[in-house]
Amino acid sequence: MAGVCVPEGLDPKEMGEEELWELINDSRHRISLGVRPCILIPYLRQARVLSEMDEDEILSCHNLTNRCMRTHMLDLLRTQGKNGAMALLESLMIHYPALYTQVTGRKPSTEPSRFSLIKYSELTEYLVRAVTGMQKELQELKDEKCDLYIRYTAAIEEKSVYQLQTELQNAQTEKEFQRRHSLRSVCPETPELHEEVRSLRCQLAKAEKLDPDILAQDLAEAIDSQVELAEQLRSYREENEQLLRDKQGLLDQKECLSLQVQQLTLDCKMHQQKSTVIQNQMKELKAERDQAYQSRDEAQAMIARILAEKDTLRCQLVELQEKLSRTSPPPFLMRSRPRAIRISGRVISISFQGEALLTQLTVVGGNKTGVFVHEVTEGSAAHTVGISPGAQIVELQVKYEKNQKALRMVLEDSTLEEAMWALGQVTGVCHLSLRPRQDYEALLQQLQSCETSSGDSFYVRANTSLPAGPGGTLTVVCNDILHVTNTRPAGTDDSWHASHVHPCQLLDLQSGTVPNYYAQRLLIRAIEDMSFQAKKFEKGRVIAQNTQKTVRIVGTGRQGRNPLWVSVEEEEDDATSAPKSCVTLMPYTLVTPHYPPVCRPVLLLPSVLGRILDKKLASWQGFQLCEPVLTSSEHAARLQKSEILEEVEQGGNSCYTLQSVEKVMKKLQGIHCVLPLGLDCVRRLQRSEIFPIIIFLLACSSSEEPLLDKLPCLYHSVDPDSWCDQASLLNSLRTIIWEEQKKIVWVEPDLW
Repeated sequence: MAGVCVPEGLDPKEMGEEELWELINDSRHRISLGVRPCILIPYLRQARVLSEMDEDEILSCHNLTNRCMRTHMLDLLRTQGKNGAMALLESLMIHYPALYTQVTGRKPSTEPSRFSLIKYSELTEYLVRAVTGMQKELQELKDEKCDLYIRYTAAIEEKSVYQLQTELQNAQTEKEFQRRHSLRSVCPETPELHEEVRSLRCQLAKAEKLDPDILAQDLAEAIDSQVELAEQLRSYREENEQLLRDKQGLLDQKECLSLQVQQLTLDCKMHQQKSTVIQNQMKELKAERDQAYQSRDEAQAMIARILAEKDTLRCQLVELQEKLSRTSPPPFLMRSRPRAIRISGRVISISFQGEALLTQLTVVGGNKTGVFVHEVTEGSAAHTVGISPGAQIVELQVKYEKNQKALRMVLEDSTLEEAMWALGQVTGVCHLSLRPRQDYEALLQQLQSCETSSGDSFYVRANTSLPAGPGGTLTVVCNDILHVTNTRPAGTDDSWHASHVHPCQLLDLQSGTVPNYYAQRLLIRAIEDMSFQAKKFEKGRVIAQNTQKTVRIVGTGRQGRNPLWVSVEEEEDDATSAPKSCVTLMPYTLVTPHYPPVCRPVLLLPSVLGRILDKKLASWQGFQLCEPVLTSSEHAARLQKSEILEEVEQGGNSCYTLQSVEKVMKKLQGIHCVLPLGLDCVRRLQRSEIFPIIIFLLACSSSEEPLLDKLPCLYHSVDPDSWCDQASLLNSLRTIIWEEQKKIVWVEPDLW
């Protein structure tokens, strides 16, 4: 059948499923007889029309004969539809080209375009494996055939030699027998006869040994046999050499195909890498575009805010520059003190001529220990009235030289700087209130042993960044917590001695001096720099978004008392007179430490992003979302305004209260309460001794960032580069909350 000329048939790719299987079923008997399933199965597995279970079912079933295995394979392929038929025909085209022509009527071709169910790279890989398998099988056949030829040649040689020896012995035996028989029949046995026979035997043996014809014939036959064997061996060697040459050719083809596969693989990898690079560049460009849009909107909002505050700040700066002189009071810290303070203990009031009072006496101490008279000049008015070292100055009444009004200055808890400024304002008659104290001796011993340099000790929050300078000036970043231990260090009258504070315990770290009197001028300079940046942006320059915050604008209510004069109480003639306006800028604000005993609530900002993450964070172990309290109109009326943190916008019949937060904190100890609230709730929570962990997730927010500067506590800003998706952000939030829980909570007094 292989020699029959079959007319060109239709392309199988253009035929339908039923037509293909009718074509195969017409030749089903021929296929069942002519193919071996073990040869076709690798390609059918590569084309994914047979599974591993199907292969085991075809090859490993002992109940099926070889033909039944082929028939069963066709039945399994029939279940794969058109793909099964195409895969069968393509495998026949590779392994049984003649049978493929008989079935389809087309000539086989190995062009990649003729294969529809397998990729070019997979086809190349399969052909390489198939060629390698054929080479291995062919080499095994050749080696087996060569061994067979060698064994056959050796057998022939052994047989020819053995046969010659046997025939020669048989001939000799037969000839000897015939001679004996003829002699016995002709002559009687006589001694003479025996002698003659013996002589004949000797002659015969000599003749047989010397017969040249027999020896020549035997030699010729042996030579012919050896020549024939040599020719066969030479033909086998030539055939073996041809097989080796074919093997080398196949190896060269295999190497060429391997190189092509490697080249295609490299091209594919390069294409994938280029595609990945392009996709990453597109993502980066999109992210940069979105960030640029966001930066533009936020910068415009910031410029509008800065320009709106620019004019008001300029007026305040002019007023401050006029006030800041060597004769002006130092920038005292904001401290809450009632107007009518009650001084406890035995107090002695002394009136005398106190002009140039600081030349009459010197003082030591501070706000922690009290201010004490240290030395009194002998012969001075202070010495004459009986003022002696060790007396604590608790109050000073004097007519202030600037407006000649009577001022009553309480110095019981004032700093050394405040006390020396107040005593320096005395230009005439003054009234001192003194109290004997035993603390003076202990303070004096500490000063002499250099355990401390003064009696001052308080903590402040820096509202501006201060660079390092000569003479041990401390580097300060905005929002740093400083421990001030001396407001009048030796050798300077415009600096404080302070130290950075450990975030988790009251432990002083690096120490140095920081400006006090000129700190407001530094604050003014920082604000002017912000205004200058806004002008540069208007000219087309872009403001960096990740720069360190350098200034925090902090103010007090305009109708409150002047924070620069909190230690000074004026003797007003008219109790109903309106209080004066105050200056709102402060380089430092006083803070006090707090140690929450339970897990602190969590507040995520800005609110738009925080509401998305609240439920995600609350679903983790150790966190619980604060739920609103359902309230009726009567219940809502009974609730005090301070108890309501925030009303729920939708529905209007529920709100978040202090009780809902305290319920989570007290009943579920070890659980952080997640607050879905805004910044307005922070002050109400802190008045109830609840200090939330405030986490700000974006570098800038036009609506909520200005409110952060007004918070009475610190907050944590998350670097946008520290997270890339929601999972990494939530993990970062858990780490931040765990670290913030260990820190001391520093709280400012309510300046509003």
